[in-house]
Amino acid sequence: MIENKVGAGILNIITESLYDNPIVVFREYVQNSMDSILKDKERIDGGEIRIWRTDDNLFFLDNGGGIKIENFKDEMIRIGASEKKRQKNIGYKGIGRLSGVPYCKELCFVNIYDYQNKKAQIYKINSEEYDRIKNDDVSFDLSFEELMDKIGSYRDEVDISRDKEIFCEIEQYDDALKKSNTGFIVFLRDISIVLSSTIEAAEFFQELQWLLPVNFSEELYKSEKKELFEELTKERDEIVPPARFCKIYYRDKRTDNEDKLIERPINEKMLRDYVCKCNFKYAVGFHTFKGDRIAIDKSNSFSGIRLYIDNMLLCDENELLQGLEHYGLLSHTLNGQLQSVKGIGAMIYITDKVNISANARRTFIEVTDNDSIEFLKILAEFVNTIYDTRYALSNYMSAKKKRELDVKRLDGLKAIAIENLIKLAKENVELTEAYEEVNDFANMSITDKKKLIKKTISSNLDVKLKEYLKQLEVFELKDAYDNFIKWLI
Repeated sequence: MIENKVGAGILNIITESLYDNPIVVFREYVQNSMDSILKDKERIDGGEIRIWRTDDNLFFLDNGGGIKIENFKDEMIRIGASEKKRQKNIGYKGIGRLSGVPYCKELCFVNIYDYQNKKAQIYKINSEEYDRIKNDDVSFDLSFEELMDKIGSYRDEVDISRDKEIFCEIEQYDDALKKSNTGFIVFLRDISIVLSSTIEAAEFFQELQWLLPVNFSEELYKSEKKELFEELTKERDEIVPPARFCKIYYRDKRTDNEDKLIERPINEKMLRDYVCKCNFKYAVGFHTFKGDRIAIDKSNSFSGIRLYIDNMLLCDENELLQGLEHYGLLSHTLNGQLQSVKGIGAMIYITDKVNISANARRTFIEVTDNDSIEFLKILAEFVNTIYDTRYALSNYMSAKKKRELDVKRLDGLKAIAIENLIKLAKENVELTEAYEEVNDFANMSITDKKKLIKKTISSNLDVKLKEYLKQLEVFELKDAYDNFIKWLI
């Protein structure tokens, strides 16, 4: 029997190439916590995930069921193996737990199987030893199990109350752990400068709000569109699973006095004129856009397209459109498409996980069959429609702003704009009348009145001049102006 060897290249792929962005640390460990909590549907209301940072350490704690005592060590030393089912669990490749290795000096896993009696199992990975082995030729001769024996250490039946470093951190969440009497901790000791810089960035908390499987704010459930958000997050039938979420809190103990509940960073003001449900066969969701223009609004962070799987962010419009371009599915330039989709706000949830799945990097769709390709084509049709609608609206509103009085042309542009809006909204839409004044003429300054009168006369004369030239049979330059005025009168 041939043993599976690791090799330096495989080590890089498993721990770094697949996880080349520090934010994945939060995604992977929260995914595992969510899976643990969701195993027991009755426990979801009491399910909590707590994330906090001290000066040099980062902690992830959940009060889920943890790992069975007899399976814990095997789960820790096996790489690339997992009992998770692809269609039922968020993570399924069994390697996500190693994502923290490049970002700390020591990675510690604590499996609390009896919180009342403070009993747990602990597995630690020495990241510095991992670096040494990775850069040594000897790694080519190691099996996965041998590698984990060298970089990992295991302790069974640990009294965690005696481990002051860990217990003084988790005892503040005593109430949450008592609810289940079980839990799991991931502890990154001495985090790297790279991970520390990610956490300290100004936009970090908002990144977590978009990334993690959390709920919408209470404000949206009280808005006019509350039924939409209830439909997306509350289980109504087995055909379309809801976007499952958990109470997830974050705290940076260096600056925060209390844990902050993480919610989607969307409020009612961020919703535009139209908020529309969308069905992409393999996914559901909603998008929101203005009825008069599709343009980037830098003050509105809910912009672009975010694609989710199990309510965990898979990718945004940047990765999505690059993937669609790669498969030749975009009708226009990549930059033009990006500018268009950033003028709307959309969230799309993949519901068919059997046929559509995330790849190991979890940033795009793994194209493995006809279902994947069909799904990408559906998404491409959506983004192409956004582009077409943007320019149809732009042409109409531009002509209207210039006060063009060619009725047929203006009405034609309006018809095209409405046609595209209906395609995008999947419902009837309205546009303001072609000659409705944007400003009240009576309240304008004299200077503005003169400008508007001049523009109106100029536009009118231009239309009449075209009509005059069309019917002209005799062409004379000397009396051209006088002849035009006589014809006009």
